[in-house]
Amino acid sequence: MQQHRFSSTGPTVPLDAVDAVDARRRALALWPRLDATKLARTCGEPDRVARLIERRTSLSREAIVRLLGGRSD
Repeated sequence: MQQHRFSSTGPTVPLDAVDAVDARRRALALWPRLDATKLARTCGEPDRVARLIERRTSLSREAIVRLLGGRSD
């Protein structure tokens, strides 16, 4: 019997929650001086994070969403 190397038997986190945390972490990595309180209010939604960031950069909202790993429409 083969055992899979990366199989997980523990609890899993919903992908939406992972994406939300990931967007906030990416935002802080790219723009370290972001206000953590304001960033927390975005709930990790890439569009809301982009709205917060677009005031401090010349990038478009679509470009910011892409940098955060989201999809721009």
